[in-house]
Amino acid sequence: MEQKNKIKNSSGNSNNRLMKKGYFTVITGPCAIESYEQLEACAKIISNLGLLYIRGGAYKPRTSPYSFQGLKEKGLRYLKEIGEKYGLKTVTEVTDTKNVDKIADYADVLQIGTRNMSNFALLAKVGKVASKKNKVVILKRGWASSIKEWLLAVEYITTGGDVEVVLCERGIRTFETSTRFTLDISAVPVIKKLSKLPIIIDPSHAVGQSDLVIPVSRAAVAVGADGILVESHIEPSKALSDGQQQLNEKELIELMKQLKKVAGAIGKKIR
Repeated sequence: MEQKNKIKNSSGNSNNRLMKKGYFTVITGPCAIESYEQLEACAKIISNLGLLYIRGGAYKPRTSPYSFQGLKEKGLRYLKEIGEKYGLKTVTEVTDTKNVDKIADYADVLQIGTRNMSNFALLAKVGKVASKKNKVVILKRGWASSIKEWLLAVEYITTGGDVEVVLCERGIRTFETSTRFTLDISAVPVIKKLSKLPIIIDPSHAVGQSDLVIPVSRAAVAVGADGILVESHIEPSKALSDGQQQLNEKELIELMKQLKKVAGAIGKKIR
C-alpha cells in the first residue's frame, strides 16, 4: 500500500505543461531528423494544423548498427532552431547518460524509449537534469514490461526532483505478427486507476503500418488517453528509418479530422 501511494503521488507536483485537462495533445514529426529542409517542411505542416509539439530523433538507437543512427548534435540544433522559428515545443529521445545535459539544452521534452525503460542509471540522470532544467519527461513502456514495472521505473526519474512525467504506451511484444507490436489499449484506464500520471499512446510503433495508425489513434481518444505520439514525414517512402509507419501530409490532415470528431463526442478538444 505504501508503494502504491507513492506511485499515485509521483506526478502530483507537476503542473502538466505537456498535457492539459480537456484536451487531447497530438505530438508529431519524423522518426529521425534527416536534414534541416526535411524537418522544416514537417514543422510547417504541424504549425498549419495548429499543433504545439514537434518530435524528431537526433540520436537513433537502431536494432542494426548499420542503420541510420541520426544526425546527433547537428539534429538537435536543427530541432531547436526550427522549433523556435515555428513556435513549436520540441520532443526528442535521450539514449545515453553522457548526452542528457546536452539534449536538455536543446529540447523541451526528453523522451526515454522502450529499450531504456529499465536503464535505471539513465532514468535517474534524466530525472535530475529534467528537475534542474525544468524539462518534461516522456517514459515509454518497455516492450516486455508489466504496468507495475513501468510505474516503478517512474520512481527512478522522480527521485531526482520535481519532474513532470508522461507515460507512453507503445505496444508490447506478443505472439501476434500482424502488427509490429500489440497495443495494450487497456493500459490507459489501468494507469488512470493506479496513478495520477498522464498517459499517451504511440500508435506508429504499436502497429508499424501507416494505414493502421488512424484507427488506433481514434481508439486512443475514446479510451481516455491524454494524447498520441505519432510519426509523420514529408515523404515516408524516402525516410531513412521506419518509413512504413509514418504518415504523409494528407494522412496527417485526415488524422486530425477524425480525431476532432471522436474528441468532440467525449467533450475534448484537439491541440
